[in-house]
Amino acid sequence: MSTQTPIADDSDHLTSTVFRLAGPVLVERVSVSVLGAVDALIVGHYVGGDAVAAVGISGLLFWIPLAGAFGLDIATTAVIARDYGAGETRSLDRTLRASLLIAFLWGALAAALLWTFAGPLLTMMGVDSEVKSFGIDYIRAASISFPLMMVMYAASGAMRGLGNTVIPMVMALLLNVVNAAVAFLLISGVIGIELEVLGSGIGTAAGSAVGGLLAIAALTLGIGPVRYRLGQALITGRNEVRRLANIGLPAGLEEVQFMVAFLAYTRIISGFGTASLAAHTIALRTLELAIVPGFAFGAAATTLVSRYLGAKRPDLAERAAVMSQMAAIGTMVVLGGLLAIFAPQFVALFVDDDEVVKIGSRLLRIFSIALPFMGLHASLGGALRGAGDVRYVLGVLTVTAWLVRIPVAVILATVVGLGAPGAWAGAALENVVRGALIWHRFRSGKWKEREV
Repeated sequence: MSTQTPIADDSDHLTSTVFRLAGPVLVERVSVSVLGAVDALIVGHYVGGDAVAAVGISGLLFWIPLAGAFGLDIATTAVIARDYGAGETRSLDRTLRASLLIAFLWGALAAALLWTFAGPLLTMMGVDSEVKSFGIDYIRAASISFPLMMVMYAASGAMRGLGNTVIPMVMALLLNVVNAAVAFLLISGVIGIELEVLGSGIGTAAGSAVGGLLAIAALTLGIGPVRYRLGQALITGRNEVRRLANIGLPAGLEEVQFMVAFLAYTRIISGFGTASLAAHTIALRTLELAIVPGFAFGAAATTLVSRYLGAKRPDLAERAAVMSQMAAIGTMVVLGGLLAIFAPQFVALFVDDDEVVKIGSRLLRIFSIALPFMGLHASLGGALRGAGDVRYVLGVLTVTAWLVRIPVAVILATVVGLGAPGAWAGAALENVVRGALIWHRFRSGKWKEREV
């Protein structure tokens, strides 16, 4: 069954459509980034540098299971947007049920593995005994809510595919409020309880659980032509699973292998001591806010490119991608400048340690050069994913992570002796190369021929 979709209206107001979709995603991503920053701020203020390092390393270990959530998020957006753009609404409910079921099962598996192997994973990262003890507490507490967290990611992808980015934004904001409130109460001692890093993990779990439950509630009430029915949660089809897997697996593998590379990269930095590791963690928290516009406009590009290709309008798909690219680069040029100028002030917000502030400032100033290129590959990478060209994006990220970031980081950090700043120079160069390769693929136009 086909229904009329609002393609013509979008084409008349394409610029406003891009910003309408990207705006809430921007707020959502900022909120998610603030979630990590709030953890670091509270833990750094009330517990100390070892605790900040523990939360940072634990958060990096979460990236691998979250890569599966990211892949499913992208796949759900692309498949639902393609069918919605084509006016094919019969498979929407079944695709949604398949996505949420896969998300819940993946979250349960990830939680079980993290709980069991928290200690060995932290040992592998080369942390000292105090950081390891804190990290085990954080990982085990935070991972309890992974099934609901993964459901929230999948649900958000479905909503974005339907053009609704406001509800995922609201969910992320509420998640952040719950996390901050619970973590503060359990760490600060204002209610007579001081759980240190464990309190931060419980706060993360509480926020994620609230987000997942809100997502299920919203979909049960209905979003556009889609309504989730708990009584039919296990009813789906092979075709829906296959289509999700065709995009989700490469997108997830893209994140998995990059995160493995990033863990290896962080392992290099951890060898330079706790001050460098804490500076690395704080710089990442700060950077998470600066890179948000690129990924927000990338999410808008994913939705619109998939929708317009489904409607057989590759011209509009290309226009939407270019507009997203220009907005992302322009925003991140400004943010890169601010990051370079005020780097010490940003780092000092997290910790009162002169050595950490000095190192962290150098890291941020080095990476500020790469921010425009990150905006380029984040926005156009989103467009390529929306078109289903996920294997190319996976290939680019694999090549740049393992053949640019890691080798350059090793050479500059250890051989040349630049330490953590040398490792971050490798990361900056990688983003420049990745941006160039993604731009070349987009300009070739081959993505317009992909099927989802």
